[in-house]
Amino acid sequence: MNRKASSILYVNFSPYENTGNILDFLLERYANVFLFSFNFHHLGKRQHGSYGKIFHNGKCIKDLRLLSIPVPTTLVFFLLPIRSISILIQLLWHTWRLTKIYGQINTYFTVNAFTSWIGIIAKKLGLVNQTIFWVWDYYPPIHPSKVVMLMRWAYWQFDKIASHSDRVVFLNKRLEILRKKIGIIPKTNNFPIVSIGTNRLLETKEHQNTPYTLGFIGVLKKSQGLDLVFDCAKELKAQFPRIHLIIIGAGPDEFYYRKLAATSELPVSFHGLLSIRDPKNLNVLSQIDIGIALYVPDESNVSYYGDPSKIKDYLSLAIPIITTDVYEFAQKIKKNYAGILIKHDSKIQLFDAIKQIKYNYNNFQKNALKLAKEYNYKQIYPMIFNDRPKK
Repeated sequence: MNRKASSILYVNFSPYENTGNILDFLLERYANVFLFSFNFHHLGKRQHGSYGKIFHNGKCIKDLRLLSIPVPTTLVFFLLPIRSISILIQLLWHTWRLTKIYGQINTYFTVNAFTSWIGIIAKKLGLVNQTIFWVWDYYPPIHPSKVVMLMRWAYWQFDKIASHSDRVVFLNKRLEILRKKIGIIPKTNNFPIVSIGTNRLLETKEHQNTPYTLGFIGVLKKSQGLDLVFDCAKELKAQFPRIHLIIIGAGPDEFYYRKLAATSELPVSFHGLLSIRDPKNLNVLSQIDIGIALYVPDESNVSYYGDPSKIKDYLSLAIPIITTDVYEFAQKIKKNYAGILIKHDSKIQLFDAIKQIKYNYNNFQKNALKLAKEYNYKQIYPMIFNDRPKK
């Protein structure tokens, strides 16, 4: 297939539309890209509402209006069925309209089980030629909230169907092994493994000052482990007088962390949602010396099966990482000396990690950049789209 003469319909959720430069890759590869981005959590004023865009030869030529249903954080899971029906109707309606203008769409591509199921329906209706499901996550049906447990169980039902898309690509080996173990995909089949890509944004630089600026990039949730930093703020300030924490992102627990920061001895600056690919933001991003990703090792934490995008963002920015051994890629960080693994609740290990990175900063930084080059999105993303659709 001549990729530059073909079309792709791409569905994702805000703010992950261009995670790992996936949208950039599609724009480089396809003549027509139809992007649909839906909201889930409210992530502040800088977050767009649900939207659609039509790109031709890499340029946006039209915006599509999508219905956004504003939902308070406390009602996100209660109203999920209504929002899901809205997404189903809008996607099928707009896909049908697009085929009237551009003809049958070559590929329907998504990273979510529910929207992948919608793609299978679109194919049955003759609107698309093939469906590709890039499996990003697994939501364990275990959670303190019964409502969340029910929604996760429901999502898993769609996941079973979506696993029979024309092409299934997994983010990591854990996701593939899990589905083989449960029996929803054949144990004898081999599936492509393609992780979140990187894109070199900053080169390494010699640090003249003590590297004590910690950075957090991503969705603000308690499962991301920021509590440890706040819990030992006084001790951090005592040991590292010039320490500072930069938080880039928003999320359901943003107010909680702003409240902690208001009374913390640790200087904290919140920047909200910022695109790490926008050159205007590099002045803020370049201030970060060490990236924080202290995922909590809880059985209900979805990060265990994921490939956290913040990790690839840190590597793209040549930032050494302090993280926990929760997700599969953490072992790559450790093996390549691009950061240090600690326990999510160990103050001593956090202090030691900061000191280790400080005293060997340039090597850690160069290793982070080297790992970023290994996972450059232009090198690994072609594997997502290699196979032909099934007959």
